[in-house]
This record gives sequence, C-alpha cells and structure tokens, in this order.
Amino acid sequence: MKRIALIVLATCGVLSLPVYAQSGAVKSGPQVGQRPLPFTSNLVTGPNRGKQHCYICELTDEPAVLVFARKLDAPTGRVMRDLRDLVQARRKDKFFGWFVFLSDHNTSAQTETEAKVETFARENGASNLPVSVLGDPLGPPGYVISPDAEVTVLFIRSRKTLANRAFRAGEWNESAASRVLKDASAVFGLQSLK
Repeated sequence: MKRIALIVLATCGVLSLPVYAQSGAVKSGPQVGQRPLPFTSNLVTGPNRGKQHCYICELTDEPAVLVFARKLDAPTGRVMRDLRDLVQARRKDKFFGWFVFLSDHNTSAQTETEAKVETFARENGASNLPVSVLGDPLGPPGYVISPDAEVTVLFIRSRKTLANRAFRAGEWNESAASRVLKDASAVFGLQSLK
C-alpha cells in the first residue's frame, strides 16, 4: 500500500525531490533534450577571471562541453588538458568548453576551493580555459547534480543537452577520462581528435 501511495504522489508531482538510482548509471544534471539553464559562477581562469559570468547565456549553436567536478585529481586534470586542446584545435568551429568545480555553500570553503582550483588549472596548463567555482554541491539551480556524481559532463549545442555523462567516485578514473574526448568527437560528429 505504501508503495502505491508513493507512486501516486510521485506521479502527481507531490514528491519533487530528485531520486537517484542506487545501481546502474547515475542521473546527474540536465538530461538529453533538456535546455541547460543560465547560471553564473566565480571564474578563477580564462578571459573573465575574477568575475561571475554566464557562459550558458552566450551559447547559440556552437558545440560546447561543460564539466562539473568535485575533486582535483589526475583524471580531472587529463580532461581539463584534453578540453583545452579541443577548444584550441576547433577554434574555427567556435567550439567552447569550461569547468565548474562544486564546493560547499559557506564562503570560506568556496574561497579555499577557488585558490586550489586556480592552482590546479595553472598546473594543467589550462589558465586560458574558463574554470570556475560554484558554492553549491548540487550545482546551479535546476541542474540537480547528483551528490553521487564525482564528475558530470554535458555536451551542449543549440541550447540543448545532446549527451550527458556522469561518473560515480569509483567509476571516475583515467579510462573514464580518456572516453570524454572520444564522446565529444562522436556527439559533435568531429574527425578523430587523438
């Protein structure tokens, strides 16, 4: 009886909390076909360094990759370098990419994360790539980045999510990181990139 009541409540929209699958793929961020909502975050690198900026607001039909990450680790550094290289190689296509590192709500945690992220970006040769910090562990309003997702990658074009890849902590490794560039190539129909 309780199960039927929950199904009815969820169907009627009474339960509006996000539900995450315990097994299988983790659902995180805007799904395929959904429009990513505008948001700002504190940029620590790139042309708008030191400001809050809305890159989603500027996107039209150019291909873009948006990466939400929680940790500064080797696989994340690899994706950062790969995305930097992809943006440079596909400048004529107006290819765009950026990172948003998620931190806690409190100001001191966000300030500390900003300093660490700026150093991490510089160490990975990505000072020209837009990299920012957002003081919300669930991401921007309306994005619902799963707490189970170590990294969420959105592939966006024409203001729509074309593909979404989310990785749990145990799934996020060098092999997963190497697939991100391959996924970008497949999603956007690009020639082999590496």
